[in-house]
Formats: sequence, C-alpha cells, structure tokens
Amino acid sequence: MDPLAAVSLFDSNYKNGDYEFALRFGRWLVCAKPMTLEGRSSFNLQSRFNKLIDTYESIGKTKEDPAIRSAYLDSALAIYDISLDLFGEDKGERFDLILKKGRFYQTNYDYIEDGLGKAYQSYQEAIKLDPEKAISLGEGYYMNITLDYLVSKGEKERAQELIDLLMPHASGKNLDFLNEQQKELLGSPTERLEYYLEVLENEPNDLEALNAIADAHAQLDNREELAKVRKKIHEINPTYESAVELAEIESGNANYAAAIDYLKQALAKATTDDQRIELNMKLANNTFNQDNLQTARNYIREVLNLDSNNGRAYIKLADIYARAVTNCSEDRKLEAEDRTVYWLVVDYLNKAKRIDSSVSNAANSKLSAYEPVTPTTDDRFLTLNLEKGEKVKIDGSLMPCYSWINETTTAR
Repeated sequence: MDPLAAVSLFDSNYKNGDYEFALRFGRWLVCAKPMTLEGRSSFNLQSRFNKLIDTYESIGKTKEDPAIRSAYLDSALAIYDISLDLFGEDKGERFDLILKKGRFYQTNYDYIEDGLGKAYQSYQEAIKLDPEKAISLGEGYYMNITLDYLVSKGEKERAQELIDLLMPHASGKNLDFLNEQQKELLGSPTERLEYYLEVLENEPNDLEALNAIADAHAQLDNREELAKVRKKIHEINPTYESAVELAEIESGNANYAAAIDYLKQALAKATTDDQRIELNMKLANNTFNQDNLQTARNYIREVLNLDSNNGRAYIKLADIYARAVTNCSEDRKLEAEDRTVYWLVVDYLNKAKRIDSSVSNAANSKLSAYEPVTPTTDDRFLTLNLEKGEKVKIDGSLMPCYSWINETTTAR
C-alpha cells in the first residue's frame, strides 16, 4: 500500500475511534519507521507513535481476557522503547517519553507484571535525568508519589539519592515535602500503620488515628483498605470533601450507584454554585455510565441552570444523545431516522464551542466523528422527505425509543 494512504487511513480511523481498523495500518509505521513522508510535509512519526500507543491501549481495554489485554499493553510498551531509541537523544524528548511510559505503567498496572514498580522506576529515571523539570510538574506530583513509594518500600538509599538531587531545586510546599520525607526515612508507613492500628483497638472512632491509617494505606497503595478507612471517617464525620473523595473512589471502581449516593450527599453540603456545577457534572457522568440517559440529561440541565455558558455541559448533552442512537440501533442497522438525531448532536457540539472556547478542541474532535454519520442528501430527500432548513422534531415520531428526547433540530 502507498505509505501516504496507509498513514491517512491510520489517522482517520484513529480519529473516529475505530482502533481495530487503525491498527491494521499503524503496524506499518512501526516496521517502516519513516521520518518523512512524501506528500505530507507536516508528517511527524513521534506523534503517530503516540497515537499507536493509545490505539493498542484502547483495544486492550476492551478485552476481557487478561492475557490478551496484557499482550496489547506489551505492544504499546514496545513502541515506547522504539521511541526512546529513535528520539531519546534529545534530553527533553527523552524525559517526556520516560514520564509517559511511567504513567502508562501506573494506569495499567493491574495487567502488567509489577506494573506499579515499573511505573515508579520510570519516574525515578525521569527525576534523575532532569530533577528541576520533574519537581515543577503537577506541583511536585511525580516527586511526591515516587518518594512516598520508595520510603514505603524501605528503599532508603534510593530515596535519599532523589532527595539530594531535588533539594537544590525545591521551594515552598515542595521543600516542606522533601523535609518531611527526610524525616520519614526514619520510619515507614508500615510502622506507622502498626502503631495506629493499636490505638484504634482502644479508640475505634479516633479520627486522628483513622486519618493516619488512611495516609499510610494511601502510601502503601492499599486501595481497598484505604476505601474502608475513608468510609469509616465519613461515617464519623461526614463532610463535603469526604463525600466527594468517596464518590471518586467508587466511580473509579465502576461502582456508579455508590458514587451517585456520595455525590448526592456532597450536593446537600455544597455551599457554592461552582461546587454544585461540578457535582451535577459528576452525577451526569455517573448516570451516563449506567446508561440512565434521561437522568443524566436532568443533571446536565441543572448545570445549565447554574451556568448557561458551560461548554462541558453541552458536550455531555451531545454525548447523551449520541448514546441514545447507539442504544436504539443496537440490534439493527442504522436507519436514516437514527442519523437524524446526529443533527441534534452536532447542534450541541457547535453550541459548546461557540459559547465556550475552552472546549473547542474537544468539540471539534467529536464533530469530526458525528458529522459524517448525519443523514445524506438522499436520506433527507428520499427517505425523510425533508427540505434543507426544515425543522425536525426528535421524538417518538422518528422512533419510539427517541420519544424522551423531545427536541427540535434543523435538516441540513
């Protein structure tokens, strides 16, 4: 196949989320490793490799068999190694690639042998390569979690090495953290955990002990135990912050019903419109994940009542209506009537980017996926019997499964 055609097919299928098909053409990039491409002066192999890594990861996430999922993740990691060989001579590029590889390990550690260990190993490598840059990222996030990990594992020499490298570049909160970590080298989270568990035996509702235990579990990445302790703290002293934190934990574990319950508790304690907006967005996301589309829309409307110019809300509304099409046509071929709903999806995506420039990129990305599947001219004229510019009701008159939408769009 012509190289330009292969790259174009890879790009278009990746953009539309058809990762299986994109992979057919993406493999050629790994074999050929073209640094330039005739006919496309803007071609960048590294950006394609990033997309190919995402392609392997996205396909892997759809596989229920852990062995198959791991195989796709291994393929993605192999591309990181190839990228380091090809582009790693530049210090900045090498730093970014090592950091991305670490995040990949951290995100997918359940399906990679010693995934967390390899993630922190990558972060250590990045910190050693450029400690000044490492300490500036995410308010010291990578420094924090890497040192926490090393100290929790008793890797005192490695922790001390990083502290010595980072200390000359630290100030403010980062400096305070490094000083605390220096002290922590004298005592591990495991030791603190043992101590406070004994305290808890005599005082089961001691909040100081519970918070110390939660902190230790967090450092040890004992996520199940951490969730239990956080719930106990919330039972004793329910706050807005604790409800939001527990909602995040449950949502991350796909326990959407529990997440929704905690979000409702947080909503009852919210004191500002900004908090209410974020909580209603989270409620919409969780009910959307349950496929409870009408309820998700209700939460989005609450957001828009508070902020009519919230672009994220209009994008989520578009997602809801797009999901409605998927659900309605699940067991059959997509009909012209189904495609009509995509006009409404496009309406809301265009509105999102028109009123909120911060979401323009996200809206444009989705528009590129949905505009091509709206009704064709033949669909509009021959099947739907509509004139261009004519108002169209999206409701049960199209199909019964769309009766709840009850909105109006315009024929294109």
